[in-house]
Amino acid sequence: MSQTKSPLLEGIMARRSGNARALGLPGPDDAQITAIVKAGAQAPDHGRLVPFRFLQVAQGARSRLADLLEASSRELWADIPQPEIERAREKADQGPEILALIGRIDPNHPKITASDQWLAVGAALENMLLAVQACGFAAAVRSGKFLETKAMRDGFALGPNEHLTCLIAIGTPSDWPPQKPKPELDRVFSVWNG
Repeated sequence: MSQTKSPLLEGIMARRSGNARALGLPGPDDAQITAIVKAGAQAPDHGRLVPFRFLQVAQGARSRLADLLEASSRELWADIPQPEIERAREKADQGPEILALIGRIDPNHPKITASDQWLAVGAALENMLLAVQACGFAAAVRSGKFLETKAMRDGFALGPNEHLTCLIAIGTPSDWPPQKPKPELDRVFSVWNG
């Protein structure tokens, strides 16, 4: 018997990203943060390398994060205008909780390819996003070049094979961004006949 309706499947189909600027209180409590991180750690992981780790940005570290975001922006854009600096700094205060996802990729592993390790990191992120939603919150993922700068690498004390993959802002949404269209099935699925 085919089961196309289940709470898990419905949750996956309903998943959507929040707007970081519209994430307010309440945020997840300690037990919910633990559940969200544990969900991330359940990701498929070829070779059991655990190519990810998670950090919770402490409330008292938000101003330090803002400083790092500013330094990162200045590193990428020497003549950055003041409004852009302010926009970068604001990211440190968006959402009552911020988690960082760090990929730990061994490019020289004798058996497990770097792409397999990155798949595990991506699966960890998706598991976390689904757990955030299951706990009744919304999440906004921040990623991009600004996380790969020396300022951010040094600020987060990353090892040589570590990558600050994304920052995840979590909270209660006061507003949702417009829903983005998803691809039609025939655009992403076909049958291979050899």
